[in-house]
Amino acid sequence: MTNIIRIGTYNTNNLFDRFDDPYNVRDDPWRAHLEGTRPKKLTELFALGARIRSSNVHVLGLQEIESYGALRDFVQAQVGPEYKVTDGVVSVQGNDPRGIDLGLLSRFPLGRIISHRFQKIDNRRVFSRDCLEIEVLKEDRSGVLLTAFLCHLKSKYSRFERGTAAWVADQKKSDAKRAAQVAATIEIVKASQNVETDRFVVMGDMNDTPGAASLQAFLRPDNPLRLTDVLRTIDQDDDAAESIKKRPRDTHKWSRDDDTGKRLTTYSQLDYLLFSAALTHQFTGKAKVEHRKYTTGSDHYLAWAEVDLDA
Repeated sequence: MTNIIRIGTYNTNNLFDRFDDPYNVRDDPWRAHLEGTRPKKLTELFALGARIRSSNVHVLGLQEIESYGALRDFVQAQVGPEYKVTDGVVSVQGNDPRGIDLGLLSRFPLGRIISHRFQKIDNRRVFSRDCLEIEVLKEDRSGVLLTAFLCHLKSKYSRFERGTAAWVADQKKSDAKRAAQVAATIEIVKASQNVETDRFVVMGDMNDTPGAASLQAFLRPDNPLRLTDVLRTIDQDDDAAESIKKRPRDTHKWSRDDDTGKRLTTYSQLDYLLFSAALTHQFTGKAKVEHRKYTTGSDHYLAWAEVDLDA
């Protein structure tokens, strides 16, 4: 008898609703020309919901959610009753000026939810969005099943032309910001978890590839949280940072103009499921990035990994 559950992460790419938030001009769907964010098309919402349903994930961390209300409506309309909005759906406002927040769907009841959005270094906020700490409880609420730490690190976006000196300088600033966010997340986890015995996962869109220096405090073999990037168990021949061909571990696709002006699409791993030592011990060895079916609606792919809680 096994007690196998799936833990996943998914950047939904601007899951905005169709209602204007009067406190956020950029949210007005009728002001797209003023950096507003329009709501998704119904076909895209269907694709997002269908992918979540078909993946059969029990605990799913989400990025780029407008609000709890937007997430609740999406779950009720497109995902279904597997995630009860009264017990297993949450989104908390973060720091992003566009209003893209973190959220979580769980088939298990939720316990304490802690936002770290106000954490500062040198009087500046560390997190571009947040580091959201969420307790996932056992079905009978008798204890904590696992703790999820949701991340959406600093974007690599730059307003400068790719390859220019200004772009290079801007990328260095972004790299430093991500590294600081990784360091802050490590201290947050260490403050509440026993890295040897507690079941926890650090997951989300880290906005950089596995070889990036900014992520090595999470990814190097001797990392201070004893984390394991379980998606790395997915077999793949090519470990380059980017590829023009989609590979099994790639979680993101990016279309841009290349140096000749032609449209180029590249793929990379930007999303991670980093299991604690205790959770890694229960990892079944089965992990997947969902590349098939319902690929529209986001520029990211849903990723999941299985654990056997009885192991």
